[in-house]
Amino acid sequence: MACGVALLCGLPAIVSAWPVPNSTLSAAALRTRILASADVPYQGYVESSVDLDLPSLPDLGDVSSLLDGVTDQYAWYLSPGQWRADTITQTGEDDTYQTSAGTFEWNYSANLMTQVTGSQPVRLPRAADLLPPALALRLLGFASSGTRVSRLPSQRVAGVDAAGLRLLPDDPDSTVGAVDIWADPRSGLPVEVAIISHGSTQPILVARFLDLSEIRPSPADVTPAPAAGVGTTVTALPDVSGILDRFGPPLPGTLARMTRVAVPSGLADVAAYGAGFSRFAVLPLPSRVGQSALNAAQSAGAGGVSLSGGTGALIDTPLLTVLLAQSQFGGPVYLLTGAVTPALLVRAGSDLLNDESGS
Repeated sequence: MACGVALLCGLPAIVSAWPVPNSTLSAAALRTRILASADVPYQGYVESSVDLDLPSLPDLGDVSSLLDGVTDQYAWYLSPGQWRADTITQTGEDDTYQTSAGTFEWNYSANLMTQVTGSQPVRLPRAADLLPPALALRLLGFASSGTRVSRLPSQRVAGVDAAGLRLLPDDPDSTVGAVDIWADPRSGLPVEVAIISHGSTQPILVARFLDLSEIRPSPADVTPAPAAGVGTTVTALPDVSGILDRFGPPLPGTLARMTRVAVPSGLADVAAYGAGFSRFAVLPLPSRVGQSALNAAQSAGAGGVSLSGGTGALIDTPLLTVLLAQSQFGGPVYLLTGAVTPALLVRAGSDLLNDESGS
């Protein structure tokens, strides 16, 4: 009996140490299979670790912890429009449901279920963005035609003999040095993603399944059903375009020699510039929020930068760069951010403020 118990206890270590057969899929074939995996159902447990060392900014507490720490979450995925992700917190959990009726968010501490109606053309990052399938598809979407793609040795992730794929961006203005993705070679479902910053050998972001079943969750698993005693409320998202339209002149067609590209939301007041991994976003902030963010960034030790036509506060991490820029004459505070070099954002900020003063 003792030998049997010892064997059972040692099985996970034995399985993990068993050699992983290398997939014969080519890099191009694996990439194609991953891109076609959006409809693959699954359920599992994910751990993500990010180390950006971001300063604390007002109204961004959840985002700061998401991008600078460890996040654990359970996920049930039926389709792109029907899934659920439960983030484990110190006090319980916070759940997000995506349904045809909108997004539902359950806050354990407040014992409140909130239905969010309307589209979300602009939103802050959330924990579900770090689920390996969602993260891998987003990163592959950034890859340009010049991004080199190669195979990595297979490794076992959550019981899956996963085939590895490496993306090597060719964007000199990007801070991304490499993106490593491991996926089930049969279904293409990504099971682990690692991002390595330029000039480093160790990943600064890792998201991986610790437990995974590629089976369809039941409808009950992805349908919000608040228990008796749970408060419920409905909130409609505001017209973001109408709000942002009051905070500055139209954003220009080019910044730092980067051409403005269409964003899926179609918003005129939120812009993306560049291509591939050197793409960055620009948006004007409401005066109170913008000034508060600028002051907080400066107080938190963000580097002050002199821009042509104004001043700014620069938050520089190995992966993500954030610039808050304001004209020397006051006015709106602009937020520029992306996985790009500080030099690129400083050039873009200067162009933006010069364009504003000349408009």
